[in-house]
This record gives sequence, C-alpha cells and structure tokens, in this order.
Amino acid sequence: MLFSPTHRWSGVILHRLLEAALILSFYCNWADAHAHAAPFLFSSDMTMMCHRISSRGRRVGTTLSFVHMSRRHIERKRTSRCLLKQHSGSLSSPPTKNVAIIGGGLAGLSVAYHLLDIVGGEIDNFSGGMHITIYDKANVGAGGASAVAGGLVHPFSPRGKLIHFGLPALDHSNHLIEKAAKHQPQCIVRPHLYRIALSSQNASQLQNTAETCPDLAHWLSKDDINEKFGLESLGGVKLGNGCRVIHVPSYLKGLLKECEILAGETKGSIKWEVLREPRDNQQSPEVDSIVSLNQKLSRYDAVIMAAGAGIVSDGLVGTDNELPVQLVRGQSIEMLLPKEEIDSNDNAASNEAFLCGKYVSPLPCNASQEGQRFVVGATHEFKNEALDTNNVMEELRSRSYQLAPHLWDHGKVERLTMGFRMQSHRGRLGRMPMIGRYADGENATIAHENLWIFTGLSSRGLIYHGIFGRWLADAVWRDDEEMLRDQFAEFDWWKKKMKGRA
Repeated sequence: MLFSPTHRWSGVILHRLLEAALILSFYCNWADAHAHAAPFLFSSDMTMMCHRISSRGRRVGTTLSFVHMSRRHIERKRTSRCLLKQHSGSLSSPPTKNVAIIGGGLAGLSVAYHLLDIVGGEIDNFSGGMHITIYDKANVGAGGASAVAGGLVHPFSPRGKLIHFGLPALDHSNHLIEKAAKHQPQCIVRPHLYRIALSSQNASQLQNTAETCPDLAHWLSKDDINEKFGLESLGGVKLGNGCRVIHVPSYLKGLLKECEILAGETKGSIKWEVLREPRDNQQSPEVDSIVSLNQKLSRYDAVIMAAGAGIVSDGLVGTDNELPVQLVRGQSIEMLLPKEEIDSNDNAASNEAFLCGKYVSPLPCNASQEGQRFVVGATHEFKNEALDTNNVMEELRSRSYQLAPHLWDHGKVERLTMGFRMQSHRGRLGRMPMIGRYADGENATIAHENLWIFTGLSSRGLIYHGIFGRWLADAVWRDDEEMLRDQFAEFDWWKKKMKGRA
C-alpha cells in the first residue's frame, strides 16, 4: 500500500483544489474576454468571487463569498442576462434609450449628463444614441430652487460632521462643476469658503472638523479671523480642496452645454422644452396640464420626475402628505456693496463667502460692475403664508450681521428671491434624497408604466445631485432598480414610509 487512508484523502482534496482552480481560471479568462461587451454582468460577481474587500479595507472572503450571494442578487443577474438576450445579445439596443426628465434643475441635469456619459462609455457596442427631453416651466437656470441657491459646495452637516456619502459625493459634484466650467467659467465664484464659530459649542465642533478632515478643513483661531476679516468670532475653518462657491444658474447653463456636446458625440440628442402655464380661464388647469403632459410623455421609454418641490406643488404625485417630505420656502436677499466701500475696507471680508447657520456668498461680477454683489440667505418657512419683506430683512440681518457687518452697514438691497425646497424626513442617515421607481399608481398623476423619481435634495442639492444622479442613471438605463441597492442599501427608505402610512 503506497498511501495510507489519510494520504489518500489528502490526494483527493489536492485534486479537487486543482480542479477548482482550473475552473476559476477559465471563468475569469472568459469573463475578461466578454466584460467589454457587458461589464455590468461581471463586475460585482467577480469582485465577490475573487477578492471581496470590506469598507474597512479588510479581506472578507475569497471564492466562498460567491457561495453566499443572496438569492435576490442571483435572480437579478439572471434577469439582466435575459434582457441582453432579448436585445440581440449585446448593447446594440439597451432597455432604455428615450428618456423624459421633468425638471431641469440640479437633479434633472445631473441624471441627463450621466445617462449620456454612460452611453459614451458603451459607444462601440451601442447603435443609436440616448435621446433626452427635459421639460421645465422655465429656461435653464431661470426657475425653481436651484436658480436661487446659495452655491456653497461642501460635505459637512451644520455640526461640522461629514454627511453620509460626503466625500464621494463631493468628488462627483466637482466632476460636474469642472465639466460645466469649460463653458461657463464664471460659475466657479470662489475656490473655498469659511465656516465661522459664534458659540463655544460650534467652535468645538469646527475644531473637531479640522482634526478629522484636515484635507478639507483648516482651523483658524478667533485672532486669525479678526486679523484677516475684521470679524468678531470664536474661530472658524477654511474649507477648500474641492469645497467651493459656485453660481448655480451659470453652472446649470454650462452643464446643459456639456450635455449637448456629449449627445452629439454619441449619436444622441437632448432637448429643452418649456411647459406653458395653464390659462386663467381654463376650468380645470391642473387636470388639463397633466393630461397634456401625459400625452407628450407616452412616447418615452422612461420618465424621471426631478422637479423638486414642483412634484408636489404642480400635482405630479398628489399632496405632500402622501410623500415623506415637507415643502420649505426660502427667501434670500441680493445686495450690492459699492466699489468705493470695497476700496475703503482694508480686510478681505468684502470678497469671501461665510457660513454660520445663514450664509453670505459673493455672486459673479464683471469689470463694469458698480461693486460686489452678494446673496444673503435663507429663511426657512413652513407656513402657507410667506414672510413679508420687512420680516425677511429683519431675520436675515439679525442672523448674519456678525458674518458681514460692513455689507449690512454700507450695502444696498437690490432684490428678494424666493424658492421652495422639497425637504425629506430625517432618518438614521440624516435627510436622504428620494430616488427609485415611483410605482404608486393610485397617487401618481403622471401616467407612465416606467416612472422614476429623484427629489428631496433640499439644502444638500449641490453635494448630493452628482452622486445620486449617477446611480439613478445607471438604474434607469438598465431598467433595473435593484442596481441602486448595490450603492445605497436603504435607497427605498421613502417607499417603506409611504407603505407605513397606508
């Protein structure tokens, strides 16, 4: 007997291991050869099978992790493969290629850009192009809350903590900003901003911000703030390295231009159609406008509602009581600091953006301008009746005077602006956007079998619109909502809240 029973079993085990290695090698080589044609079929499978890495950077499995794939994940992959077979075995005709987007603000234009960008990455395998129509009540950058936003881009909560997805969200937003700035360079107003501490608690919070995020936040003592800006405070942080100030209307115009270029390069198209307001003499203006819109939308593969507060106020899905959101009115003041006042002021406060609850932010200027324009905002109003001009002035002055005393003492009020934001309910991860399919047929007045929603950005529109727009574009193009769960496990939090109310 050459081998003992133990040796015999060892040989069997070794043989099985070699056999498994050969099979795995064959699968990996086959996947590499086909990944270019359909990369989304293999990326997550192979990651889980070969070298799955946890969020902490620790190896958590090898081939065994493939065995532990959930039944839902496996079934979704089978569905995706079936979709490919239904479309000639390639990406020559993906599930979605004609898309209507209702709302052309931060959310709508982000999704539009990413849909076109995805097609650009598949151009060798995709005949035709992505065709997008954006429906809005105003021209680009001229309507909605996006048009009057303060323009402060940063990933921190009011307490100075990183918000959920904060760092990747900042990267995604800056990618879009850089694309838009090629066509509208004035959209980048300042490459940094300042958060000022006016209480000991806030000073402690911002010091912690500087310690935990030194790449983005640099602590300045109260003496530093006073010497540099002439402001009385308890210190503050300078936010940079991607944190910046932008002019949102200019940014939206630049992003639309980039979308038009992308569409031309990928044999697609993008159109902007302004919806006409119903006439006063119509008996049922809301119903008539929705009927007319539904007729337009019937020819599209997918419809994305990205109209912000307009989703509720224009009756696209019903009243705000049916969604886990709240409409918030925000009023801001645009002020002009005359050139002579800027020249006579020795500190740099006349040209910077400051944030502490309320904000004071510079607007783009040109050489012929009489001085530097600023926007000061914003109120948070939950009542049906808006604050009058005097109350708006009083609230904003009292809450921002310490940030910009020279502006308030010597500046001139030019105009008041107002916008409505869709504020989602606070959850375990803070206020997260609403994203996914909207399949509530009883409440939705937009009659389309493939209806999606992207709203609830509220005051975090600038930081969240890029990353969530990318995720939604992937899911819409593949007609696979579960792709969102791979990025954000709790993306459907709002659906669960709606079911809980039923």
